[in-house]
Amino acid sequence: MDYTAIFTALLPDLFVVVALFAALGVDYGCLRGASLADRAAAAARIGGVGLVGALVALAFQLTGSLAVDGHALEVATHGQLVLNAGTLALKALLFLLGLLVLPLAARTISTPQVSEYFALLLLATLGMGFMVTSRNLLGAFVALELVSLSLYALTALNPARKESAEAALKYFTYGGVASAFLLFGISYLFGALGQLDITQATLAEAPRLVVVAYLFILVGLGFKLALAPFHLWAPDVYQAAPTPAAAWIASGSKIAGVALLLALLGPVSLPSAHSAIVPLLLLMAVASMAVGNLGALRQANVKRLLAYSAIANAGYILVAVVAFTDAGRAAALFYAIVYAVATLGAFAVVSVWNDRLGREALIEDFRGAWKTSPGLSLALLVFVLSLAGIPPLAGFVGKFYLFFAAIQAAPQMEYWSDGLYWLVAVALLFSVVALYYYLKILKAVFVREENGELDSSPVGLPAATAILVLALLTVALGVWPEPVVDYIQSYLF
Repeated sequence: MDYTAIFTALLPDLFVVVALFAALGVDYGCLRGASLADRAAAAARIGGVGLVGALVALAFQLTGSLAVDGHALEVATHGQLVLNAGTLALKALLFLLGLLVLPLAARTISTPQVSEYFALLLLATLGMGFMVTSRNLLGAFVALELVSLSLYALTALNPARKESAEAALKYFTYGGVASAFLLFGISYLFGALGQLDITQATLAEAPRLVVVAYLFILVGLGFKLALAPFHLWAPDVYQAAPTPAAAWIASGSKIAGVALLLALLGPVSLPSAHSAIVPLLLLMAVASMAVGNLGALRQANVKRLLAYSAIANAGYILVAVVAFTDAGRAAALFYAIVYAVATLGAFAVVSVWNDRLGREALIEDFRGAWKTSPGLSLALLVFVLSLAGIPPLAGFVGKFYLFFAAIQAAPQMEYWSDGLYWLVAVALLFSVVALYYYLKILKAVFVREENGELDSSPVGLPAATAILVLALLTVALGVWPEPVVDYIQSYLF
């Protein structure tokens, strides 16, 4: 095994690891007597430098300036590191989104464990990077657990609210059971495939062992993606966790989870093999859209509403996944990306307004916010309309690709139950339902009379820059999506 090649391949990750320990060391050694704001600013700067260094290294790897023999590396690591133009770009996107989370986290510190807070954010980001670059069953599972354990701990780091510990315990308990199911499924799948590298395995048919394996795997990943009926943790965790941590749970982990789901479904891409798995995916898709959209209608807390929105959007993603085509896989991943960008932006605005209120925001607290915060209100308008699927924003284009891929999988229809037309119709119906609760937020911001609770205190340049970048990405992915979709289809599927 060429350890020099492995070192070169892992150079971006080493930047993140060094930044992680540097943040801990500086905080423990030099800043223990400093204020929380100063400690948070220092940790955010160190983490930002590490992620920028990682992004530069990834850019060199993508352009070939830092040569990585992807095929030799994949063989040497038995699929634990699959570095190609697609996986490297996806990893770079996750690191970029992680970089945008840091200024939001620095702005909203609610725990004395400052360096641990940022270390866990970096550790979760690192794990997400490994999730999208691993095609080894055990390697992917270890990466997923690295992400999960970091997010469990982040959820608990809000000592000002006792609900935080309760939600973290619920998250950890359910997550542990889901991980056990996932590991059982992986062990059965290994028994059927005879190897850990899923890029080298294809099944022409699905024996009972494979069906049982994917049943367990879908239970485990269903929890990670907040798919119904494994979604019960999401509303409490989103509401009780520190807002930047909730934003990272809702965005980065969604992209990594969808990428892992698509990779694990790779061996059963043939119709004769996946026919036994499709009914379960269809059931989870419909249940998620129903539970997410109908549950969101009753919510007054903004973060809980976004949690139910996450459940519904996970169901939309499955609409393309069940097509089991390259176009469907590309559409599912593209929608996960545009959803993550818009959701991270929405959480960023909510985080700023939570700070101004000094508590968790309700929708009614946003009344007349456009008068005191016109910039933030405009950004929230972009994010919420994208989540609602309004053109020309990214959410509309993402849903178009989802539904088109599902229809193209079986375009001929004689009866209403043929193909996936009926599933697309259900998704469109629930998309109309979603308009109500998304527009309820915008009505409070732009139509209702001001209640005077939101002041106009400054956002801060780093946080404002992060929100602006996310808003521009949301618009750009809606106006010009073809390069991203073509890139995903060319290099990932």
